[in-house]
Amino acid sequence: MLARVSNIEAFRRWREDDDQPVEQLVEYITVDNPTKPMLAGTAFHEALEHADVGSYDVLQAMGYTFHLPDAELVLPSIREVRAYRAYGGLTVTGKVDCLDGRRVDDHKTTSRFDAERYLAGYQWRYYLDLFGADVFRWNVFELKEVGDLEYQVSPPQLLEVTRYPRMHDDCMQLALDYLGFAREHLPASHVPQVAA
Repeated sequence: MLARVSNIEAFRRWREDDDQPVEQLVEYITVDNPTKPMLAGTAFHEALEHADVGSYDVLQAMGYTFHLPDAELVLPSIREVRAYRAYGGLTVTGKVDCLDGRRVDDHKTTSRFDAERYLAGYQWRYYLDLFGADVFRWNVFELKEVGDLEYQVSPPQLLEVTRYPRMHDDCMQLALDYLGFAREHLPASHVPQVAA
């Protein structure tokens, strides 16, 4: 089994939150129980993945309808790419939404944009390291529910960061910390296996 970047990021947030019990993190990692906003976000990602470049008023996917602002979609042709890398024996995997040269793009949906939360996280660090990229860009779309499985989408807010000299070392240390946590707290079926 592989350690997903999202699980490592959840572990990092858990370490910084004195109020979150370990059982809640274990459940997040081991049980696939998406929330209503997560399901809408998954559908929006699916719509973007299959959209051609051009102008759209509406996108649809998985039974959801998304009303878009007056804007043109400009999406790289390389989308939904997965990568793997060993960090001290632990194999970490992540899948980017778009890859454009040495830039990784990640589409995020939210009800409220919080730049500090994204910047503090490790997802962008791992994705730059996994893909050998130099720039990570979030395309953050605020979604507002306007009907059953129907959402109004805000124009995207863009946020970019770049790699830094000790980024790989930071990713390595967090991966090793996660592996220690996994061995102690996760059921055997969810403990990441050491890479060969």
